[in-house]
Amino acid sequence: MNMPRDRLGATAWAVTALVAVVAFVIGFVWLPSLQASAQGGLWDAICRAAGIYRPSGLPLKTTLATQVPTTVVWDVKSLRIAVSGDAQRGSTLAAACAGCHGARGISPTDAFPNLAGLPADAIYKQLDDYRTGKRENPIMQGMAASLSDDKIADLAAYFAALSAGQSDAKAAAPALVVTGSPLRSIAPCAACHGPLGRKEGAPPLHGQKATYLKAQLDAFAAGARHNDINQQMRAVARALSASERDALADWYGDVHHPN
Repeated sequence: MNMPRDRLGATAWAVTALVAVVAFVIGFVWLPSLQASAQGGLWDAICRAAGIYRPSGLPLKTTLATQVPTTVVWDVKSLRIAVSGDAQRGSTLAAACAGCHGARGISPTDAFPNLAGLPADAIYKQLDDYRTGKRENPIMQGMAASLSDDKIADLAAYFAALSAGQSDAKAAAPALVVTGSPLRSIAPCAACHGPLGRKEGAPPLHGQKATYLKAQLDAFAAGARHNDINQQMRAVARALSASERDALADWYGDVHHPN
């Protein structure tokens, strides 16, 4: 006697579901449990089976939070806040910045960056990263800790309004600036930092201190600086040789600044 077709279909579905459940239990519970004692516990083993990895002994949520490079998300609201500052109010706040970054945003020493003429969104992001600890520097973290969003925007507006200086005649741009290195998956610097394009929060590099640029590229390469969204700068810096990083910094830093 033949079994009805609908009963056959129901039986097939039941068998398939049973196989799936058994496979899940074996792959994500039983096998991980065998490894749990040696590899940090059952939950760790289950996470590894699912392709989620975390350093031993650290809660998963904490690890993911520390891996977030910045709390700044570029959307319409955040961009509006970043460019909403008042330069006049910012000039008063900037008096505390003059010792390192100069009275007019041009740093008197090579160790500190020039801020004059940087886009407001670039300054806003870095100050917010310092405030939240995503970019680490004892001095700047202390300076930014008490700043509100409005005060950060005011400082950004003030420095953005200052003159950054004029480029002197200089050597032709290195290939890494205008074409990148496609074979190494390195995009041209000019695509994010201008003039071929610019990403929100990415500063123009012309006129920046060469010593400062070298230090930042080395920090990105070593992973000591990690507030770059999607690890873009870390990936680029790691792909560059030390001599390439130095050459880029020297070329961008060759600018005459106003007195």
